[in-house]
Amino acid sequence: MLKSKLKIIALIMLIILSLIVPQVNAEDNEAECQTTNTTEGEATAISAEQGTSSINTQNYKEGDVYLTGDEITIDYIVDGNLFVMANKVTINSQIGGDAFIIANDLVVGENGYIFSNLFALAPNITIGGVVYDLYAYSNNIQVNNYIFRDARAIANNFTLAGTIGRNAYLNVDNIEVISNKDDQNNVTSQGSIKGDLNYSSKQELEIQDGIVSGDVNFTQLKTSSPSIQTYLLSIGRFLVTLLIIWLLCLWLAPKFLERTNLVLTKKLPSTIALGILTPIALVIAFVILLLLNITSSVSLLGLALLFVACAISSSIFVIAVNNIICNKLKVEKTIGKLGILIITAAVLWLIALIPFVGRIISTIAAILGLGILINAILPHNRNILETDQKAEKKNENKKENKNKDKKDKETK
Repeated sequence: MLKSKLKIIALIMLIILSLIVPQVNAEDNEAECQTTNTTEGEATAISAEQGTSSINTQNYKEGDVYLTGDEITIDYIVDGNLFVMANKVTINSQIGGDAFIIANDLVVGENGYIFSNLFALAPNITIGGVVYDLYAYSNNIQVNNYIFRDARAIANNFTLAGTIGRNAYLNVDNIEVISNKDDQNNVTSQGSIKGDLNYSSKQELEIQDGIVSGDVNFTQLKTSSPSIQTYLLSIGRFLVTLLIIWLLCLWLAPKFLERTNLVLTKKLPSTIALGILTPIALVIAFVILLLLNITSSVSLLGLALLFVACAISSSIFVIAVNNIICNKLKVEKTIGKLGILIITAAVLWLIALIPFVGRIISTIAAILGLGILINAILPHNRNILETDQKAEKKNENKKENKNKDKKDKETK
């Protein structure tokens, strides 16, 4: 059940990416491939004819294609974008637009030709065909054939046995450039980068001469543990964000500020449910709206508001906990509440630093904070909370009056 939900969420995110990324005309890419000039010693760019020589042109899908499964092989032309989520994905045909792939293993075969961008999230990626631009996050990436323009990747190991037509932007632990065997149908006899190589790693790697035609730029990754200054900046940002949200609520929505503790104490199950299900439901709804041209602007605004709500959810949770503490301690002055708010935030921030446990606490805080926000906004719940708040105040007044009567009797 959980796996199916995760698949749906990931597929929705891929749909959003497809709508954000500009479309690329496949015919223009084909013409560019065919007219690329080469000199002696350079790799000859594969033409569209070469990349599609063994493709059955009778198999043809017009428009975008969405697929999920265990093992998926694309052996038909896709005149549009491709979205796939599977255990193993093999592409052996033309993809006219962008390809968005989430898999354990991704293979672009010798007949695979992606006319636009390849966005890939997979532990193992092998490119034996042609890709226009590569954007990848992986453990192992092997390029055996041709990336027509740029390669942008984060990987542990990047093996280059083919050609990158322009620049490479890599965040890697190791770069290996190997020679091709005679029986392999590759572009060059040895891996090469025709533009610049910009890479970041823990230490500088040895790049053979003649592999990179342009410049080699190395950026060393910092491996040192966080300093005291880093922690101070982190807690400083957290406190400043929290105080800004608290002051805005105090100014613009004082009733909401007072009701946060009631939501957390009296509506905990619905708060948890809303915190988990609301983002999923809203993302699905906004994606559907995006597909309708009339309401696309509304859906983008909704996604932005959802992002803001998720960003402030942890702060809302801290404010709710602070209100509970202040009620227990009977702190009514604003300055006193502010002081306890800072202490509460600092304690929760320190708990979040604990390995493993801190992540769980932070996730729970974010879910509860978002649930509090949604629960307090809903009109029906808002009315119920107002009545509960009035009833609670009456009970407090009764208790105070009883205490006063007792003191008066004792003094008499």
